[in-house]
Amino acid sequence: MEVLDEVVVSASRAQLPARAVGSAVTVITREDLERGQIRRVAEVLQDVPGVRVTQTTPGQVTQVSIRGSRNNQVLVLIDGIKLGDPSLISTQFQFDHLTSLDIERIEVLRGNQSSLYGSDAIGGVINIITRRATQDGLLVNLEGEGGAYGTTDGGASVFGRGEIADFRLTAFGFRADGPSNADPRTAPGPVKNDPYQAYGVSGRLGLRFTEALNFDATGFYSLTELDYDNVPREDSDSVDKDEYALGGRLTYQTLDGALTHEINAGLYNAERTYTTGFSRPGGDVYDGTLTRAGYIATGRPMERATVIGGVNWEREETDQLTSFGGDFSASVETRSVFGEVAVEPLDDLTFTVAGRLDDNSRFGTFDTYRLTAAYFFNVAADLDLKLRGSFGTGAKAPGLFQLFDPTFGNRDLQVEDSEGWDLGFDVYWARPRLTFEATYFRNDVTNEIAFGTRPDPPGGSGYIQFGATEAEGVELGLTAQPLHWLRIDQSYTWLLSQNKDTGRWLGRPRHTGTTNLTFFGPLEQWSIGTRARYATENASGFGGVADGYVVVDLLGGYRLTDAVEFFGRVENLFDTYYQTQYGFQTPGFSVFVGLRGSFGG
Repeated sequence: MEVLDEVVVSASRAQLPARAVGSAVTVITREDLERGQIRRVAEVLQDVPGVRVTQTTPGQVTQVSIRGSRNNQVLVLIDGIKLGDPSLISTQFQFDHLTSLDIERIEVLRGNQSSLYGSDAIGGVINIITRRATQDGLLVNLEGEGGAYGTTDGGASVFGRGEIADFRLTAFGFRADGPSNADPRTAPGPVKNDPYQAYGVSGRLGLRFTEALNFDATGFYSLTELDYDNVPREDSDSVDKDEYALGGRLTYQTLDGALTHEINAGLYNAERTYTTGFSRPGGDVYDGTLTRAGYIATGRPMERATVIGGVNWEREETDQLTSFGGDFSASVETRSVFGEVAVEPLDDLTFTVAGRLDDNSRFGTFDTYRLTAAYFFNVAADLDLKLRGSFGTGAKAPGLFQLFDPTFGNRDLQVEDSEGWDLGFDVYWARPRLTFEATYFRNDVTNEIAFGTRPDPPGGSGYIQFGATEAEGVELGLTAQPLHWLRIDQSYTWLLSQNKDTGRWLGRPRHTGTTNLTFFGPLEQWSIGTRARYATENASGFGGVADGYVVVDLLGGYRLTDAVEFFGRVENLFDTYYQTQYGFQTPGFSVFVGLRGSFGG
């Protein structure tokens, strides 16, 4: 099966094929995004085993959790650029505005990955790979849709490839008139619609100087304007956000492929301006910049072994001018050295060992490590099985806001630590085009940081280190096409997360899942699909408990020509009332229609 030979970029620095990966990883392709009519990255992440997304109305705060982690314990990469806003509470990346229009592939790597990627990767890593030209000449892609709440959404991409260069340039825009962020059924008074608009550009450039020397650059810029509410009540608050990322990678590989050198650098910046009833004249401003640079060497001293070593430098800095918490500027630097060894002692048996040492300018040094094993074998004709397991440690340094905010900061905070493992298996059955994954996992976090009552000053509120948490669960995923006209996609997660000292449930849904059925017409010219997403109650938000729900969508598409497709969907087909987080409204019955096409090439 072709999937077994795909290289999973994020799972190991050794660029292992799927059959050799010992970690739990799910890959989302461009085809998956188009079939599911996904407009924002967060939409598709909620269909991945082990991942929980708290998503409400367009543009509003979106939380992404992996294996019961917090949003700030998930590391996000786009074409190798680390995304994270140091002006936020804990340097997390906000998925609120990230469009899927320019994305080719998403890899969701679950479990502790700090030995590979440093701080933040306690829950896992979401690695986003953008589109690039794959054929000579010029190609233009156009896509747009409109529908409920006055929504207009779309964009255009231009691709080009020649003898020594390839490029992509994408422009996108989104606008909606609502609905309200605050749910009228739990708000203490009347609510109004909260409009949202987002515009931006992204691009990618590849240069092949020689057969051995290559350069790749990528970047994006977006501007968003959003009205929001101080949920559960209605407010006339707004936030404008500018964000951009730039990154580049220069690689040199010897002609025999035995040694590869890589120099990389990345920059991410976000500036948020809040206009509220208590903000400064001109708004409260939060500005954060994350800068990093590194070097990686990959050697293959023998046929069955790969050795990787590297160094990395990273700087987080923020400037805050607010009447909310106060004014401050702060920065922190981290220098790292890491290594990994991947060996195949027997055919289809692969082990990896990775370690990392981080030297933080505030917290000193801390180390992390990771071990994985994968054994792939043939069970019967067209039926393969992979057994896998991993064990690793993780670390998460406090954010600059948590440390230095004049009102809520706590300069005594220390690094969060984690330790976790998983065991699982993957089934690949070629004839019905079936893949199945099953994983049991456990993860323990100590020195976890939360907002609470501080001893100094007595009774004051701020960030504290409250103890330890533990999470365990089961992740299941299925993709099958038993008949040429039927495709089945299923994900399910059972999660138990609790305070390790008291045994108190942390309120995250115990059961979540998505069921997709897609029916294809002759020659796959048309398709009709149903999608059901469901979760049990969520008590981890503020102010109350969001009940469990089942929400059903209906999707359809018709290919007018080989290059043009008409599509449409009904979201929340049965107009189900539900909340993913208490107090936040989710859209009711909504209809959207759109058109996509490719020209040239």
